[in-house]
Amino acid sequence: MKFIYFILILNTFLYANSDEILADREANIAKNLELIDSSRQELEAYRAATTTLFNQREAQILAKEQDLNKTLEIIAQKEENIKKMLEKNEKILSELKSITSDKVLEIYAKMKDAPAATIISQLPRDEAAKVLHSLEAKKISAIFAKMDPQIAAELTQILKNDELFKVSNSTK
Repeated sequence: MKFIYFILILNTFLYANSDEILADREANIAKNLELIDSSRQELEAYRAATTTLFNQREAQILAKEQDLNKTLEIIAQKEENIKKMLEKNEKILSELKSITSDKVLEIYAKMKDAPAATIISQLPRDEAAKVLHSLEAKKISAIFAKMDPQIAAELTQILKNDELFKVSNSTK
């Protein structure tokens, strides 16, 4: 009988301890669940803050990109306007040069041969060749007749080789 009492006491003791152990474990699990829940809430708050910050920065980048695109459009438009103005100015300059050149040629065409020969002889050879090249053949021969033979020969050689005009045409 002592043995039975001993088993009963031991059983009571063990059963009482197991309730305490279970209660401790439940308390421990409850604390761990609270920590997990707290961590989950912090994570969600961090995720929401990060998403908000990302959206704000993305909106700022989009706004700056739109400003940049507007600026690029303005620059492209101004560049196009400058190109048009440059083309217009070049056309006007070309017309002015043509008018001036035509007027000079008209003056030489109307001049008497001896004065024209004297003036053309004094010009740089390339300029003289340009003037002569634009005149009629009859007028050129009359001017050459009144000119120093050496200068006339040089100008004839330039006109014959057309060197001056090859160089000026290759640069255009």
